[in-house]
Amino acid sequence: MAKKIGADRKRSSATLPGALGAELTDRRMKAGWSQQALADLLGYDVNYIGQVERAEKSPTLDTLISISTVFRIRLSELLRGAEERLSSGHGSDQSEGSHLPDYLG
Repeated sequence: MAKKIGADRKRSSATLPGALGAELTDRRMKAGWSQQALADLLGYDVNYIGQVERAEKSPTLDTLISISTVFRIRLSELLRGAEERLSSGHGSDQSEGSHLPDYLG
């Protein structure tokens, strides 16, 4: 039986750091990487990766750029995924004319 890598369900969150952590976890799992493999690719400690995924630590802009580079995506795509996860977690009821995410008021 193959060892599971990461969470076994899709997570949403009521906070942007939580949504970003969930997005990172999902992308890492889809890539088939363990937290250790991602940490090795980024040059970070595996504990830090876990803390970011659990929203216990907030990554710097440089770290977010490194993460998006490893996944071969634009930084905006990583952040957009987190924002979509955030708004779906809130059950967002924004008016059609509003383009502000819920966390911006």
